[in-house]
Amino acid sequence: MFSRADYIILLPLFFFQLDSALLRASDLPVGVINTQNPNDVSLTPEESLSRITVPDGFKVTLFAGEPDLRRPIAFDIDDRGRLWVVENYSHPEWDKDNTSDRIVILEDTNHDGQFDQRRIFWDQGRYLTGIALGLGGVWIANTPELAFIPDRDRDDVPDGDPIVKLDGFRVSSNNVVNNFHWGPDGWLYGAIGLGSVSLVGTPESEAQDRTGITRGIWRYHPTEERFEVVAEGMVNPWGADFNQFGDLFTANTVIAHLFHIVPGMYCQRRDNEVSHPHVYEQIQSITDHLHWGGGVWQSSRETTDAHSVAGGGHAHCGAMIYQGDNWPDPYRNQFFTLNLHGNRINMDHLEIRRSGYVGVHGEDFMFANDPWFRGMSMKYGPDGGVFVSDWHDFGECHDSDGSHRTTGRIYKIVYGSPEKENVDLAALSSQELATLHEHKNEWFVRHARRLLQERATEGVDSPVAERTLRAMLVQSKPIEIRLRAFWTLNVMNRLSESELITWLQDPNEHLRRWAVRFLSDRTTPGEEAQSTLANLASIEASAKVRLELASALQRLSKRWALPLAKGLLQHGEDAQDPYIPLMIWYGIEPLLRDDPTTSLQLAAVSKIGKIREFLVRRSLSREAPPIEQTIRALSQQIEPSVTKGFLSGMLAALEQEGSLLAPDSWPSFYQSLSEDPDSEIRTLLVRLATIFGDDLAIKRLQKTVSDQNARIQARQDALAALLKIESGLPVTILHQLIRESSAIRRDAIQALMMRNTPETDYVLVKSYGALSSRERQDALGVLATRSGFAATLLTAIQDGTIPRDEISSFVLQQLRTFKDAAIQRRVKAIWSDATDQIEKSDEIARYKALMTDDYLERGDAKNGRLLFEQNCSNCHTLFDEGGRIGPDLTGSGRADLDYILSNLIDPNAVIDDAYRLTTLDLEDGQVLSGFMEQLGDRFMIFRTPQGSIKLPMSQVESIQTSGLSMMPERMLHALKDEQVRDLLLYLRSEDQVTLPVEN
Repeated sequence: MFSRADYIILLPLFFFQLDSALLRASDLPVGVINTQNPNDVSLTPEESLSRITVPDGFKVTLFAGEPDLRRPIAFDIDDRGRLWVVENYSHPEWDKDNTSDRIVILEDTNHDGQFDQRRIFWDQGRYLTGIALGLGGVWIANTPELAFIPDRDRDDVPDGDPIVKLDGFRVSSNNVVNNFHWGPDGWLYGAIGLGSVSLVGTPESEAQDRTGITRGIWRYHPTEERFEVVAEGMVNPWGADFNQFGDLFTANTVIAHLFHIVPGMYCQRRDNEVSHPHVYEQIQSITDHLHWGGGVWQSSRETTDAHSVAGGGHAHCGAMIYQGDNWPDPYRNQFFTLNLHGNRINMDHLEIRRSGYVGVHGEDFMFANDPWFRGMSMKYGPDGGVFVSDWHDFGECHDSDGSHRTTGRIYKIVYGSPEKENVDLAALSSQELATLHEHKNEWFVRHARRLLQERATEGVDSPVAERTLRAMLVQSKPIEIRLRAFWTLNVMNRLSESELITWLQDPNEHLRRWAVRFLSDRTTPGEEAQSTLANLASIEASAKVRLELASALQRLSKRWALPLAKGLLQHGEDAQDPYIPLMIWYGIEPLLRDDPTTSLQLAAVSKIGKIREFLVRRSLSREAPPIEQTIRALSQQIEPSVTKGFLSGMLAALEQEGSLLAPDSWPSFYQSLSEDPDSEIRTLLVRLATIFGDDLAIKRLQKTVSDQNARIQARQDALAALLKIESGLPVTILHQLIRESSAIRRDAIQALMMRNTPETDYVLVKSYGALSSRERQDALGVLATRSGFAATLLTAIQDGTIPRDEISSFVLQQLRTFKDAAIQRRVKAIWSDATDQIEKSDEIARYKALMTDDYLERGDAKNGRLLFEQNCSNCHTLFDEGGRIGPDLTGSGRADLDYILSNLIDPNAVIDDAYRLTTLDLEDGQVLSGFMEQLGDRFMIFRTPQGSIKLPMSQVESIQTSGLSMMPERMLHALKDEQVRDLLLYLRSEDQVTLPVEN
């Protein structure tokens, strides 16, 4: 108990602390006010903290909150583990005279997860939006400038006024310069998300000497003072991080949320934006999912269960690939981003695919359960704990409801009890910094690298540190350690060009590709370096290294870039890679703008069809396109794939021009190819003919389609051409083709997937009995896309018009997705419920015991093929026949009976993420099942068993990507044991089985 004397002694201290708290609470820059509705009141920081939920074993503390911290738009962590936080009070209005923004330093000296020391470093910011620490001071986005505040004595007091390094960044209310971070190459990286062009350069540079950038990622070399655009596109990238191999990933808003960044790429943009006229195709997001439940992106601003289950919404800020040493290993190398509308942290798994990655949906990591939570940034620190900043405002970045400027929080998330240890890496020797490169926590490695870069820049020689790092390059070391040492030796300028050339022979693909990067990164790569890279292109076995070579094309002279490109074009295995073909194109297109001859020569030798098409298209994309020259080059081609590539390129270039006069050589050329056995070639010719002033072409095509005496192939070609022409083929013609038992009836049925009328279901049901087995499956696929059609189909099943056992598993799966209760009752009345896992196990065991070699030998492989066509071929390809919606089975493990049975009976046990079932509900009641091929903010491309469809996002009411495989369960329930035997026999066969020709 205190005595009266004690109270007298303590009273002044009490009033001092109270006065300090009041001063701290009112410590706002002059003129800063709230414009938020005063009736909107947020929770206190402590109340918000109590609502946060994280996985078991994790603990969240309030590191800082108002009144000590407000509007934390960005932060960085210094070499002592302290947070340097940017408080932005100026958003959303830029005013050159408003210098209210500031940088606050927060330190937790007793390591209890809460700051206990605070000071203001600088308070003259003008729309501060980004910060990075290093090389003797603080780098800031002081819009419209990139500036540097020196603090070389590390006393937390600026040594002078900010030094403007770059200016010209445009200003916007929500799309601004942001996301500063140091790359493993020693450059400062940043982002911007603005539709209008920023002309960036040094303050004294003229407009013609500046670099233009709209949306995208940029970098700046702090000592060489070079500014470069790394990647153009996306919408508003905000947040990026590097993985253990040095690959850069960034979060994005509005369209899909995750991009793998490769230098020189053109990323997907909003659907109404183009990069430049000859990019032709942009690289897409790597995600296989959305974080909102469907419809246009604006719909996810409304909180619904569908959006919440998917991940919360379209708006993402901040990115972190966790490489600390506190969280459990399952979280290591996972991608985390903050979801603004979902008030949570999303997590994606980064899975390697070909030259790049796929982002696979993981479990959401943290839920704020607070509608004011607006996460901005995440970073892990020296103890492995993660700091999460919360802008904390009821509205969103567009400030449509006013701005709340007196709130803000930073939370810290740790697992268990991390070690409490003070750090000051700048006080360590260079040898000690080098040793830190083997630390599990990447935070130590990155800071050690930057400090060694600083010392090398200052001329400090560190031979012992260099020897230590070189000892980590040996092949016995893990690749992550080798890469860390390699990157640091480079930023210390200890890797010569000749040494880098020798590293191109390293057995590990990551070392080789970084050697390529560092060689091409040099201001002027030497002749030996360029020639070595060019020679490497044709023999390099790794897709990741070939991607790096494709990226390097943009940095080499034309003398060496074209041979390098020619070598890369010989790798036909890269034709389906989502990055390599486009990166090759981005590299060579600028070199060929005035050189159609070289374009056509490269097109003739390319083994990558997309590039062949682009080359021809570019050769014709000029005011006076050399059509005659292109036709002459095309006339010399023998290989059908080359001919198709040339024709596709011609079509892509010329159809933009509208009607054109036919070149003199066209009639004879058309005649020479009009009888070509390749239907695709003939289709392309017909479409080109319509461009060259043939006004009767469409009518002739329609006549050919309807002419039962015409060749089947000619009718198919005409049908395909008309389907690509707006209003070229009325639905009435399609219905007539079905009624008349046309030879192209199947093509007509498939066309009805997207071109149909309310009469289509009756036409299909009435004609069903006359259809072949494949035509029936296509018809059933169309009937399962609309609730009205589905009702007609179910009636036909119940009255016996359509046999129940002809309904494939895929069609049944689609019928079960309709939300119409009446339809679901009818489906349940016809088909039994699903089996549980025990029944699946028993079923697999029963079939394994039954399907002995002797029993299988008595089967009928021809009947098995018929069953495959009925149940499987709409989705799967086998022996070059079938659909593309599921995996190609030709090269799978289908000879293994266990493999086949487990996939047929329990397809959801192990699912390839590329083939998870996605269902679309369209606004007109249509339901489609398949998966997304491409997603924009206005359109999506969706693949169904009947083909790929381009859909306006405004027509998509919901998108549901399930945890189920696209291959439904209970496939074998509709088959007798003998039929299962026949199907397995065909699936395991080594060669195609010939069927009798249908009459």
